[in-house]
Amino acid sequence: MRRAGITEAEIIQLTLENVRSFYHRNPEVTTAPMADNFMWIGSNDFQWCEGLENFRRTMEKEYEEPPVLISDEEYHLLFHDRNVWVVCGRYRITSVMEDGTALHAHVRGTYVWRMINGELKLAHVHGSHAQDIPLNRIVTMPEPLTADMDYFDYLKRMDSITSDINKIAFRDTNKNYRYLFPSDILYLKAAAQWSIVHTKTETFQVWGLLADYEKSLPYSFRRIHKSYLVNSLYVDSIHRYKAVLRDGQELPIGKERYMDLKHYLQHAV
Repeated sequence: MRRAGITEAEIIQLTLENVRSFYHRNPEVTTAPMADNFMWIGSNDFQWCEGLENFRRTMEKEYEEPPVLISDEEYHLLFHDRNVWVVCGRYRITSVMEDGTALHAHVRGTYVWRMINGELKLAHVHGSHAQDIPLNRIVTMPEPLTADMDYFDYLKRMDSITSDINKIAFRDTNKNYRYLFPSDILYLKAAAQWSIVHTKTETFQVWGLLADYEKSLPYSFRRIHKSYLVNSLYVDSIHRYKAVLRDGQELPIGKERYMDLKHYLQHAV
């Protein structure tokens, strides 16, 4: 039997462990503290269920998906009464698909813990994806997500629909314009007044300096060397002074940039 004097640090740690087990696809750990009448409200229309068994059935499809990277976690104890603790939290989830597409979402959550018959139980979770309203245009959405659809395929389709305005334009040496999503790009390499763009399927030379592209590419692109601008989502590991990409390629890291890159990777994805 658990003691009633649960500290703020303990309740936040329990919440953190529960969230991580969910995205690491460990259903036994996720559901272990849940009450029999656990209620869950998710970010998608079908994600509403009452009862632990209903939650297990609803999430069967998602638990078949690969683990998801979680970062930028922040949790706070919002409310505490004698037998109730309410925690609010936010974090970022990232999944890199087999084709190299990276999917991101910022999640907000509320977690209600209760002491039931002397045992601390998770009674309710309400999670939602944070997304600013697109004021610049209206898009045609695909059919609603349902429990029997592939979750990540749906997110990829949504990503391609809503982010086409974020494609990066490159003018190659043949004076042709190429348009790529940032997630298509592994890294860029400097070549005098040119830059060389490396994707998973091709390499081509374009007009412009790395410094110019560094300004237009997302924050996940890091300058790791005077001659290399890398998409950090594809960095598998770093060693003094090399970055190893997911496909096995090795890129040099400037000595003065090594610690900055290490710090960024530790606190990002």
